[in-house]
Amino acid sequence: MSVQIRTICICLFVFLLISGCATSYNDNFKQMPFVEPTAPNSDETLIYVFRENSFLASARQFGIIGNDTVMCVLTPGTFCNFKVKSGENEIVAFMAPSPLMHYRVQSRPGKTAYLFCKVGYTSGLFIEEIDEHQARELIKQSSYTEIEVKNQKVETNYKTYYDNLYK
Repeated sequence: MSVQIRTICICLFVFLLISGCATSYNDNFKQMPFVEPTAPNSDETLIYVFRENSFLASARQFGIIGNDTVMCVLTPGTFCNFKVKSGENEIVAFMAPSPLMHYRVQSRPGKTAYLFCKVGYTSGLFIEEIDEHQARELIKQSSYTEIEVKNQKVETNYKTYYDNLYK
């Protein structure tokens, strides 16, 4: 194999490694105008999840899973929101074939939680909770996404998975 072909192959491999392959977790999602959701009932928690607008893994989508249900799909610079039953809820950013990061939202009846998926070369991969003021700024800067197929179950209940992992 010539040096030129070998160099091209190495560059292509590195590019795919850095950017990720453009495979889809769920093709049935779309960006749409954001409409403020109704306030959660006393037995619900409203959760917003934002994804950092970062080059790292920018070609890959994150499936956002609440315990065992796909809630939304995020690309860089997008966000979603959904309601869950109050109690402990494991929110997972999933990129096939495995979860990348997770955050446990504790019981917050009638309240709202704002989560931010950090995806950076130096900051690492993690979900952090942010305050409402930060979230309102991100809503202005980000695009809202929604999935067409609601309540799609996954094979693993991540709340149970992380309960068992941290015992």
